Amino acid sequence: MSADIEELCERYQALKSDRSTWDSFWQELAETCCPRKAQITTKNQFPNTDKERGLYNSTAVQCNMTLAHGQMSYSMPFSERWFNLEPPADMQSDAAYRYFGKCSEIMATGLATGGFYTEMHEACIDRSAFGPGNLYVEESFTNPSGLSFDAVPVGSYSIAENADKRVDTVYRDKELTAVQLVQQFGDNVPKVVKEAYDDSKKRHSTKFKVVHAVYPRDDRNSMLIDAGNMEYASCWFMPSERHLLREGGYQEMPYLVSRYLKWNNEVYGWCPGWQAMAPARQLNLLERIMDGMAEVALYPRILIPSTLEGEVDMTPGGPTIYNPFQNAKPEEWGGKGRIDAGLERLARREQEIKDAYHYDLFRMFSDIDKQMTAREVMERATEKLVLFSPTFVRMQEEWLNPLLLRVFRIYMKQRRFPPPPPEVVSQDGRGFHIRPPQILFTSRVALAIRSLQSAGFMHLLEALQPMLAIDPTVRHVVKVGEAAQGLGRNFGVPQEWLATVPEYEQAVQAEIQQQQAMAQAEAANQMIGTAAKLKPEQVDAVGKAMRGQAA
Repeated sequence: MSADIEELCERYQALKSDRSTWDSFWQELAETCCPRKAQITTKNQFPNTDKERGLYNSTAVQCNMTLAHGQMSYSMPFSERWFNLEPPADMQSDAAYRYFGKCSEIMATGLATGGFYTEMHEACIDRSAFGPGNLYVEESFTNPSGLSFDAVPVGSYSIAENADKRVDTVYRDKELTAVQLVQQFGDNVPKVVKEAYDDSKKRHSTKFKVVHAVYPRDDRNSMLIDAGNMEYASCWFMPSERHLLREGGYQEMPYLVSRYLKWNNEVYGWCPGWQAMAPARQLNLLERIMDGMAEVALYPRILIPSTLEGEVDMTPGGPTIYNPFQNAKPEEWGGKGRIDAGLERLARREQEIKDAYHYDLFRMFSDIDKQMTAREVMERATEKLVLFSPTFVRMQEEWLNPLLLRVFRIYMKQRRFPPPPPEVVSQDGRGFHIRPPQILFTSRVALAIRSLQSAGFMHLLEALQPMLAIDPTVRHVVKVGEAAQGLGRNFGVPQEWLATVPEYEQAVQAEIQQQQAMAQAEAANQMIGTAAKLKPEQVDAVGKAMRGQAA
């Protein structure tokens, strides 16, 4: 069933109207903590630095960038693997682990070469500065990685949630030239676009507003996998012309929207800038006042007697001649303000902004890496991670999990993975398919948060030590093998370095057999040594006794 263009336009206008209040607030936030993105309600025709000139203190800007860098560097680091794919819980086998491990390597390479980290950094800046961050993940036929990523700027899209409070509807505004429209949609463009395309002066300069709408499709046949029956509908249209350019579909949501935190059930979420806005404004005012005080200190106000008008030389080392008997000479006036009080207030407001953006957490990670052991890092990070973990968990649920599952399905479609072992293949009414894997995150922040679980286990072992002296059976409380596997995963040890359950059981059995063989060999050696010490008549007596017993 084809989409109704009138219904699409009506919903687009309704969602955009709901977003209008947020646009004004985001513009205000941008001018405070991210001036280069302050074009939400006020558009600049040409690049300029007007917004930066209005900032006398850049603490909020620096803290926002530090938070965005921290989310990338410690959650999705470019230089190391930050995730592992694992088989579903009911498919635990060595072949399944190795297959998904190979898929993890292929996906990590694709993310690194497909422009993911550049676009994700922009999305992280939006998420920390405004609340929502939006990353568009699409299949690419030109990029060798097979992937295309696009950070969608805040203020250019409207969203809606489902009953589980997950974003399942996105209406995105784009401006495309006539050439771009014809290249993307062919002849299915309205007359006004064709006329601009035929005009050599307008085809590259005239832009048209296009909307891409992605939303759950209600009227579909779930047993079919064609574009018209996929889970999400995809409609490109021009609202001004009431023209539907293209209709398609997706099996999963291509727009991944994550909110920094939720606030009062609002769909667009909460950001640290809300908390930092008041101190940032006051800090900007204080900095202007302090600049004025510093200028007065460097160039003090001077009282000049009327008799010396035009005779005072204000240049460095300049002489001024006056009559000492008339007690009339230039003197400094009104330059004794308390600059220390202003510095104290500046420091307090700066710390409030840093606390809002978790600035000290990421600075701590950077500093203690060079000085402390992993255990000391864990202990120092625990207190601050408790405050940061809610937004990190939301990032995993709304961004990273859907991202990796979408990339996994794209690569499955493109046949970039090796042939799967039978253990990971399932069958249902639509045929054979590979079930989605579990995702284990191994980034710095993920490991630090999971280390809280590891710390609890280590505290348990310490508490059990005095009990073992009283009752040794207490040791059976702990499943040592399972705990060792869990600690390895919590510490980020690659899965291929850890023994599988069959390998572990085989190694334990081999060790028991080796100990038994060594015990038997030692007993035989003792018997030989004892026999060597017997006298001949004793050996004969023993032999007769043994033969008698045998008879």
